[in-house]
Formats: sequence, C-alpha cells, structure tokens
Amino acid sequence: MRRIAMMCAGLMVAASTVQAGMADVGVRGGYMRMSEADDGAFLGGGFFRTDWREVVFIDASVYYHSEEVARNADLELIPIQLSAMLFLLGRDNLVNPFVLGGGGLYWNRTTVTGEETESEFDFGWHLGFGGDYNLSDRMFVEADFRYIWLDTNSDNETIGSALSNFNHWIAGVGFGFRL
Repeated sequence: MRRIAMMCAGLMVAASTVQAGMADVGVRGGYMRMSEADDGAFLGGGFFRTDWREVVFIDASVYYHSEEVARNADLELIPIQLSAMLFLLGRDNLVNPFVLGGGGLYWNRTTVTGEETESEFDFGWHLGFGGDYNLSDRMFVEADFRYIWLDTNSDNETIGSALSNFNHWIAGVGFGFRL
C-alpha cells in the first residue's frame, strides 16, 4: 500500500508542472489476467495524462500487485505503461470514448523465504480501448481494457499472428481530476 501511495504522489508532483486544463491525474484499480496463470490478480495504482494535441493525450500509468503465491513465496508485479490515447469524439462530451496503444515495462520480483530474490523486467506492447464519463468540469470516472504482448518474436511471426497471440490483459477503472 505504501508503494501505491508513493507512485500516486510522484504522479501528482509531475501534474503540478503542467498548465491548468492541460492534464489529468487519478487513481486506477484493475484486474490482470496472465496467459499462463490459473487466476487473475487485482492491481492498484495511478495515472497521469497530458495533452499532446486537442484529442491526443499521453498517458503514463503505474499499477502495483503483491501476493503470496506459495507458502514461502511472495510475488510483486509492477506494470509501468506509456500510452498514446486518441479521444474519438473529443473530450467535451458527457461520455468520451478512446483508443490507446503504447509500450511498457513489466517488473516482477519473486521472493522465496531463505533463498535469493529473483527480479525480471519484460518489455511489452499494448493496445486497448475505453472511455471517460465526466462527473463535472474537473472530475471524471474512466474504464479501459488493454491487451498486452510480452516477449514477442517478430522474426518468426506475421503481424496478424503476433496480434492474435496476446499474452495478458488488464481491465481497469479509475477516478480522475482535470488540472
């Protein structure tokens, strides 16, 4: 929980450097399902968005998840994503649908009691869609769905087959403020 608070504080510091009306900051919760896992995992984190063009935003998001995966083993997972978001109908409507795509770093650490800790970074691509629902001029709720591809081998695959073999997905909901 402390790490989530630190990540959200970092996003707020970044948001303080942006001109009024040009950025969003918020918290996001989600559910992630990995292709080889029996069950999914709940995640928590935050996001920061800034506009690049009127309907194109850059979104930086960080999630955090920790769980006991065996009697003496703990797993921590931190997806860090950078996305370009295209708002299809603009941002001034009650409902604002968007599509997104980008890349990210996916860090996981496994700690087994009495043994050495293993950490691993993976790079991956993601595509997704979602929407914002404006609660007021400054507050909104949002939801999105992201397909994630890790460790793709583009030498042996066509683009179509690589896109059809996604590894993971994240479904998220959030609450944000327009600055």
